[in-house]
Amino acid sequence: MKILIIGGGIVAAYIANRLVKERPEYEVTILSKEEYMPYDRIHLCSLINKSLNIEDLFLEIEDGVKVELNQEVKNIYTKSKIVITENSSFEYDKLIIATGSKPKTLFDTTGVKNASTFRSVDDCKKISKGIKNKNVVLLGVGPIGLELLDTLSKMSEPKYIYILSRGEHLYSKDMDISSIKLMKDIFEADSRVKILFNDQIVSKEIKDGNITTIKTKTQEIDEPFLIFGVGVAPNIDFARGSLETDKGILVNSCMKTSDENIYAAGEAAQTKKEDFIAGRVKECIHQADVVISSIFGHECFFEQEVSIDSLKIGSFLLADVTSSKYNLKEHNNENIVISSKKDNRVDQYIVNNNKLVKFIGVNTNIDLMHLKMLIENNEDVVASYFFDNRLTSERGRLVCSCTSVFELDLVDIIKENCIEEFPVLKEFSEAGRVCGRCKQDIVKIIKNTPVDPEEAKRIKEEKEAAKRAKEIEKVQKRIDKFNKLHPKNKVSTGNLEAAMKSFDMNKEYNKWISMITANLRLHPEYESFVSKSVKELNKIPIIWLELSDCTGNSEAFIKSSHPTVEELILDYVSLDYHELLMAGAGDDSESALDEVIKNDKGKYILIVEGAVPLAMEGKFLRIGPKGETGADLLKRCAKDAALVIGVGTCAFDGGVVAAGSNPTGAVGVSEALDRKDIINLPGCPTNPVNIVGTLLYYIMFDELPAIDSFNRPTWAYGYRLHDNCERRGHYDLDEFVEEWGDEGAKLGWCLYKMGCKGAHSNLNCSLVKFNEGTSWPVQSGHGCFACGEGKIAFNKYANQRELEDEEK
Repeated sequence: MKILIIGGGIVAAYIANRLVKERPEYEVTILSKEEYMPYDRIHLCSLINKSLNIEDLFLEIEDGVKVELNQEVKNIYTKSKIVITENSSFEYDKLIIATGSKPKTLFDTTGVKNASTFRSVDDCKKISKGIKNKNVVLLGVGPIGLELLDTLSKMSEPKYIYILSRGEHLYSKDMDISSIKLMKDIFEADSRVKILFNDQIVSKEIKDGNITTIKTKTQEIDEPFLIFGVGVAPNIDFARGSLETDKGILVNSCMKTSDENIYAAGEAAQTKKEDFIAGRVKECIHQADVVISSIFGHECFFEQEVSIDSLKIGSFLLADVTSSKYNLKEHNNENIVISSKKDNRVDQYIVNNNKLVKFIGVNTNIDLMHLKMLIENNEDVVASYFFDNRLTSERGRLVCSCTSVFELDLVDIIKENCIEEFPVLKEFSEAGRVCGRCKQDIVKIIKNTPVDPEEAKRIKEEKEAAKRAKEIEKVQKRIDKFNKLHPKNKVSTGNLEAAMKSFDMNKEYNKWISMITANLRLHPEYESFVSKSVKELNKIPIIWLELSDCTGNSEAFIKSSHPTVEELILDYVSLDYHELLMAGAGDDSESALDEVIKNDKGKYILIVEGAVPLAMEGKFLRIGPKGETGADLLKRCAKDAALVIGVGTCAFDGGVVAAGSNPTGAVGVSEALDRKDIINLPGCPTNPVNIVGTLLYYIMFDELPAIDSFNRPTWAYGYRLHDNCERRGHYDLDEFVEEWGDEGAKLGWCLYKMGCKGAHSNLNCSLVKFNEGTSWPVQSGHGCFACGEGKIAFNKYANQRELEDEEK
């Protein structure tokens, strides 16, 4: 499935990461209009004072996520499922819009050198460069404005810093006057800072692209640098012609838009039911979880929850807990304020009909999670309760509301496990990883918590050794299990080693083992266990059926990669039944098949090559002296098999046998058996590395490798072929073969315009290749036709035309 995500922020990165973690077979792409990888906008102030670099704000992106930068979306064509950017187009099966919001300004600042919004990396660069020896004027006193004020007040560059409030409030209109005075006094301890209440810009003078003078109700400010923080609006202009919109993109409770294949989440989305636009990170992440669940086919609905926010500004901490039902204008709201001059602390509780609906704290030590529970449980409260519990938290401040982690609890985890870096914390806590908002705070806590480096090194080595030992023990148990299951098999390791010596194949064999180990994504230390598992392959009875096919997969298996090694493996793999390879025929072969089914019930592996005709009661394919249909033979052999593997595209979903108007009613193995546990290894033919690798994984770990939604092992089918093609560089440079034999063909340019469907194929051909790893179709000059995707390859992809042209 192709998932396209528009946006370059926290929500986009969160959705993309979860999708590829839980569905590695999905093709997930992020489109960002910026030139930078998705980053955390919450800590943009660190770019202004240069305490961090842009790379420090980059969000973690899983390896399976593709990020396309400098791609500003212009249009969405819902019928054809295509997104158009300034210089490209992208197809999707599901589209997710997570474009966040755009900042508001009071006038058009285009071309104005000393005016900026505060929303992006480029804004920060402009501010950092432009504020030197200027009188900075901040418009907006919300959380972002206060954080920016705190940052600028610690820098020497500004001459003066003015922050304008159109009312008499800071942070929030419902904040108590005692909290406002406390914050004002702290900020204005710096003589350069002036907080102006009931003030606003009334005029300005602009000359040669610079604002020379700003006049407010109370001030005339020369040499200004103006920064807007007056609010935001959903960034959805590109979607207004394609989807139902209001202030934001209208969505239902499942975050679906007016098009069932398009979702919106975060500040770009507006719920129809509540007329709600998320503004806090936790709300946005909740919506993202709903989108992911819906894509996975699970019923899930977004509901507003109690929100928790905390903001560390200079010498004070702001905390906010708010009910989803809170209404600022409600007449029954009552304030309970508990303040302490000694601690510079103000705790403000807003109560409605004896129910807590909001809390705002300055330098508070209250357990915010407990307050959240009070609101959720709709409990009656009294003023004395708040006074009695005004200093209840002994765990420090809440540093991660997503995971309910408090500062002192985190310090204990760091000390106990000698954690020196943020990535190591993941094993013990998800703090800082859910939305990313508190990541930098947690990084600072780790940095400021002393640990013994020698002890940290020892713990790390012990954990790695224990993990490796556990995995190796699992491998050994699997091998021992098969030795006990097949005591009659007397072929020893010595026999194999003697054979290798006689073939003089040690180097080649070791090379092959290394290649198999790498492709299974195992550590090189596992090479000895992979080798031992190969030697145990002969102890597993294998039945290989040939149904409606061309025997291409069998031919590839015995002739393709490292033929002498394949010959050696065939001597030791217990292929008890294989029509193409076995010497016996007629009654002898049937007896061999019956014997395996009877004597090795529940132990043998069934490999099926070819499609299963079902039309005319399966009479299109009859096998053996009794004329048994292919469908009946398959069912008889599959009934008591420990594992069933469908090899090749025909066994996957019918392949070429089921293509077009074929009358045989051919289907894949899974459909013929009506089972969902069939392991599929599609390909035309399947690379023998993928067959042997899957068998080896099953032997070593007593379980199947991770599979995608089509039951294909992700270690082999988790790659988009296009991304690993040696011609990919030519694609990116728009260098295409236009016709066979032209100059581009001679130079090895991209075959996309000649019908190559590598962009639509998930397979590892470009990594493992064929013929002793020397080449594969695209390398040799023939475009891929996506054989690993099933019969669609033959019905739609197998042509020498671009897919877009064919659709037109």
